[in-house]
Amino acid sequence: MTHRVPSEETSDDYLKTLQEVKKQYLQYVEVSELYKLPIRQIEQPAQDCLPSPDHPLTTNGININ
Repeated sequence: MTHRVPSEETSDDYLKTLQEVKKQYLQYVEVSELYKLPIRQIEQPAQDCLPSPDHPLTTNGININ
């Protein structure tokens, strides 16, 4: 024999389940706000610059120890 469940009882269970899921989702959204990372800025590649008196590649000197 099959046991019949009244439709009101089934819909009440369904509504309770939906309310519980909604609570859990709101908790998830609240907690996920804590872990938001700042938007990463795309770094510009370093541009090659030629040596100049202000920024020489060498000191044009010799060190003797």
